[in-house]
Amino acid sequence: MKCICLFTAMILLSGYSSTCSAQVKETAQLVTLSPSLLVIYSSDLENYQKSHYLISTIGYMGSYMIFESKWKAALLTLGLGATKELVIDGLMGRGEPLWDDMMWNTLGVGQGVVFTVSLDF
Repeated sequence: MKCICLFTAMILLSGYSSTCSAQVKETAQLVTLSPSLLVIYSSDLENYQKSHYLISTIGYMGSYMIFESKWKAALLTLGLGATKELVIDGLMGRGEPLWDDMMWNTLGVGQGVVFTVSLDF
């Protein structure tokens, strides 16, 4: 919650100056990543759901940098998450395939999409 308040204050303060439109844009882009910061700092990373979220967000960002296409990056990242759940957890028996994990993967990809959409403005 403190991170969101800090970023909001930065936007408001920098918005009063007419010469800092680039800083406002960069600050707004950083605000779109604030849910990832909250996931990291909220508690321990032992919770596997948080690791699904963060790895999906980071995987999407990396895929977007390679393909420069939001949809290709999203499909690749979701495909990798589904493959992990079905093949590694399901067929190889190294875990239990859960829909909950795919929900967190999808939320992480959604976070990455929101960030890359903010780059277009």
